[in-house]
Amino acid sequence: MTKDTQEHPFSQDLRDFTRLAHRTIDAIAAQQQKWPDMAVDNAIPPREQRDHLANMELPSEGISADEILDVLEQRIMPWPMPTTHRRSYGWINPPAAPISVLADAVSTALNMGLDGYDHPSIFLMKSLGRWLMELSGFPQDGSMALLFTGGSAANLNALTVARYKAAKQDGWNIREEGLQGNRPAFTLYTSAEAHSSIQRCAEQLGLGRKALRKVACDNDFRLSPEALREAITTDLAAGLRPFCVVATSGTTNTGSIDPLSDIADICDEFGLWMHIDGAYGGIGGLDPAYAGAYKGLERANSLTLDPHKWLQVPFDCGALLVREPKLNRENFLLVPDYLQEAETEAEDGSVPWPSEYMFQLTYGNRVLKTWASIARLGRKGVAELVTRCNRVASHLGQLVEAAPDMELLSPVSLSVVNFRYVPAGATIDAAEIDALNENISAAISASGEAHVPTSRVNGAVSLRACFLHYENDEDDAHHLVELTRRLALNLLR
Repeated sequence: MTKDTQEHPFSQDLRDFTRLAHRTIDAIAAQQQKWPDMAVDNAIPPREQRDHLANMELPSEGISADEILDVLEQRIMPWPMPTTHRRSYGWINPPAAPISVLADAVSTALNMGLDGYDHPSIFLMKSLGRWLMELSGFPQDGSMALLFTGGSAANLNALTVARYKAAKQDGWNIREEGLQGNRPAFTLYTSAEAHSSIQRCAEQLGLGRKALRKVACDNDFRLSPEALREAITTDLAAGLRPFCVVATSGTTNTGSIDPLSDIADICDEFGLWMHIDGAYGGIGGLDPAYAGAYKGLERANSLTLDPHKWLQVPFDCGALLVREPKLNRENFLLVPDYLQEAETEAEDGSVPWPSEYMFQLTYGNRVLKTWASIARLGRKGVAELVTRCNRVASHLGQLVEAAPDMELLSPVSLSVVNFRYVPAGATIDAAEIDALNENISAAISASGEAHVPTSRVNGAVSLRACFLHYENDEDDAHHLVELTRRLALNLLR
């Protein structure tokens, strides 16, 4: 055999890496240039998915790097998610910031996890955490930031530590005893509008759905402090153990912001952990129009943020800010013999190992892409993006309110607008209105001009628009109203 035939395929690719990398980045750049002119909801054809992707056979011999890139260019890249387009309004997922994509490529190439060891990203994580605290208004002194796959994982970490602290306050160690002992049952409180991950956390923590109190909301879809106090008082009287309240700053469905200061007062009164799920709207206070609504956030024990939402970081990246890192470490620390325990804030300038403050040991390095996105904009740039997206949503709300054939289904909050089309002067029942708006949503996607999936608000089908793209402006609001009306009239004809 010749030397070339004996060379490992990965060694061949490393030798040819410059050419392969140029080909890849050229394909990505060309694809990104096409996005503005592509159909917004560019769903992959079923036959393409079934025949070419779902039924691939494992090759007996490895295929070449160029053949692999052929598959990526021909079978994957032509069908991106709608969120790459500025007129995709359906989900709280914006496109990835270009510089963040490049930073993520560096992170992937270096293959450095974020679990620990003294490599550059661990130190950069400390600065990034401070930046996230500054952007959200979370207290910096003594606090710590951790990165996860997303808001669900961040919420689970926070509630795990909240449960640990409650047991510790009651004089027992949940890591030793678990939930098998004869202890008062824990109860957890959140808004009826809270993200579904809170219920999943209650289930995963072994508390069960019965432990989760979904507290009633007011007319603006915000958790009612009066209903919260009543629920806690009732559970205490029944011999249960309330331990945590999860407030939301920017609910997924309506963008509502719970009364954080009032909730903080109640948590102080009853000695409960206050966690804020700000995965979507945790940095919304950067908009002066909403700054007052975020009063009380600084009193939270923990806060969830999702950099892969408003901060335009590529999937995946969730963050958790914690006031008492020591509790995280007490709850999660378990150092095997083959790893050296790293003391926090050692005199030699080392920084905490994140793996000692969370469940995961080895996990991906999300620092570089998150740092790059924020660094590219700076505080003023992030604040401008948040304020502009909110302003576009407010403008859409005004257009809807002024339209004789449309109506708002919830108050405009942050960058979320729930509205629907109702034919002016027509006699049509609720079921027919729901069906019409479902059809409008489908017609919008089929048109290729936008992407607006439906939701429900108080049981009614809603066209739910969320503005998070870094290019969104008032023209998008006007286009959406005109498109909705045009397609609705076509359907009615």
